[in-house]
Amino acid sequence: MWLPLGVLVTCGALLAFRYGWIDANLTETTAIEAYGRRYMREAGAPAADCTGVPGQGVWLVVRCGPEGARWEYRVNRFGGLVEITRPDGMGEGT
Repeated sequence: MWLPLGVLVTCGALLAFRYGWIDANLTETTAIEAYGRRYMREAGAPAADCTGVPGQGVWLVVRCGPEGARWEYRVNRFGGLVEITRPDGMGEGT
């Protein structure tokens, strides 16, 4: 009878520990590097083209590429992608 409750509490504790670990160890540099690698895969351009700025409504905006052909990744505090804007005007939210 108590086993399902114990499993549920254990899963909740593990999730809380995981999110706390991510929050404590995720830095702006780590997020910029991660989205720089994604930019390299998607656009075929160097990750060194990426910079990060504080966002409004999001934790960080990672901007990659030159002005006029800029990709923007909006990132939440846990490193998750909130929205992406591509130079062709196509954007996608998650």
